[in-house]
Amino acid sequence: MERAGSTGPPAPSAPPAAPGRWLRCLRPARADAATRLILLPHAGGASGFFRDWPAALPPDVEPWVVQYPGRERRAAEPPPTALSDLAEGAAGELLPLLDRPTAVFGHSMGATVGYELLRLLERSSPDRSERVAHLFVSARQAPHRPRREQVHQLPDDDFAAVVRGHGGTHDEVLANPELRELFLPLLRGDYRMAETHRPTPVAPPLDVDITVLTGDDDPSVDPAEAARWSDASRARFTHHRLPGGHFYLVPRLAEVAGVVVRALRDSAARRCPA
Repeated sequence: MERAGSTGPPAPSAPPAAPGRWLRCLRPARADAATRLILLPHAGGASGFFRDWPAALPPDVEPWVVQYPGRERRAAEPPPTALSDLAEGAAGELLPLLDRPTAVFGHSMGATVGYELLRLLERSSPDRSERVAHLFVSARQAPHRPRREQVHQLPDDDFAAVVRGHGGTHDEVLANPELRELFLPLLRGDYRMAETHRPTPVAPPLDVDITVLTGDDDPSVDPAEAARWSDASRARFTHHRLPGGHFYLVPRLAEVAGVVVRALRDSAARRCPA
C-alpha cells in the first residue's frame, strides 16, 4: 500500500466528493482508492476530531467522517436521542459508497454506533455489507456487556468534572459559563444515549475482522471488558493496548494510523491471496 509522501507517477483522481448530511470525505476523492475508512466521533465529538487523519493515512485509504446532528455543519438540527438513529442515518448515505472495501473506525461512543451500523447493514443489505471488511473499536467496552455508569445523571459540576477527567474537551469550554451552558446539554445527551443504549439481546456475531484499541491509563475502559469484543465477530480479533488515557489516540495518531493500515493490508491479503 502506498504511503503519503512516496514518489511515483501521479494517481488518477476523481472530483472532490460532495458532502452529504451524514457523510463527508475529508480529502478529494480518488478513483483508485483501495479502501474507504468511515470515522465515527465520540460523545460530544464532531467531524473536526478527525481533522488530522487525512495526513496520517496513505493516499489509497479514503477517509470519510460521520457528521452527527446538533453540531458543526448540522448545528441547527435537533441533537440525536438514540444511537440507532445515528446508525440509520449514516447507513443511508453509506450504501452507495460500498462499491469497494470499506472499514469503520469508531472512538468511544462512536465504536458502538459503528457496531450498530454494521449490524444494520448485515440485516438490510447483506450483499453490500460484504464490502465492509473491518471494524476498529477505540476506547470502548463490548456492546453486549452491562454498562454501570450513569454519568449523564450527575449534577452539572460533577458531570463536567468527569468529562474533564476523560480529556478531549477544552478546559475553557468547561470553565466558561456561557460556553458550558451551550455545550453541556449536547454532551449530556450523547452520554445519555451511550449509557442507556442496549443492543438486541440475541445478536449473531458479525462477519468482519475486529481490532480493538485501548489506552493503558483509561479509567473508563477495562481491558478485559474491551477484549470481550471478540464475542462480537466470527472473524479475526486483535487487541492493541497503547500508552495513554481515554484520548490516547490524539498524541499517538501516527501509531494508531499504522495499526489501521496494517490491519487493512492484512484483511485485503486474506480476501485476495496471491
